[in-house]
Amino acid sequence: MKKLIIGVFIFLLLGVVTFFLFPQLYFSTAFGQKLMMKVMGEKTATFTFKSTSKLKDSLYMNGVIYSNTLEDLKEVLNSNPQVKTLVMEEVPGSIDDHINLLASREIRKRNINTYIPRNGMVASGGTDMFLAGKKRNADVTAKIGVHSWADGDKEGIDYPRDNEVHIMYLKYYEEMNIPTDFYWFTLEAASASNIHNMTTKEIDKYKILRK
Repeated sequence: MKKLIIGVFIFLLLGVVTFFLFPQLYFSTAFGQKLMMKVMGEKTATFTFKSTSKLKDSLYMNGVIYSNTLEDLKEVLNSNPQVKTLVMEEVPGSIDDHINLLASREIRKRNINTYIPRNGMVASGGTDMFLAGKKRNADVTAKIGVHSWADGDKEGIDYPRDNEVHIMYLKYYEEMNIPTDFYWFTLEAASASNIHNMTTKEIDKYKILRK
């Protein structure tokens, strides 16, 4: 028993040391990202159905997009091919932009609509996912937030426009039939630590809604 206790203590100690010295080992995994979100008082993205929905054609999404979101989304959609609309209640962003864009493309590939309900909100990577909807609509009370991305070293706005770091995003917006000017707008609208909620005029200008 004493050896077991010592072993558990050493394991926990190594885990704590690794967490502080090599945080990337944790934050690059789904488990680590869930842990990080919990510490920050946030939660990773979940997909659920409302108990009042008999057809189950509306899938409800809440939380931050993370490294397992693509697989989570595929699993629920494969099991429920009748889903027509992704209702994004509160999706404040993404901690894995690569997975976010792949998951968003999956939504478009399946011709699923996106909708932000009353008092709902999307921001940052959540806004990018919203744009994947075949049809896109939002309640007048909904918030659509944008800001510059950051890579831990610089923000998107700090890189020259001809830098290859922008290609991934520009290509995505082009695929979603969103004016590429929207991308540059997001970088300038707010810093990575802030959010700009789009005005009705901006939403119209950049073709955010598609009814």
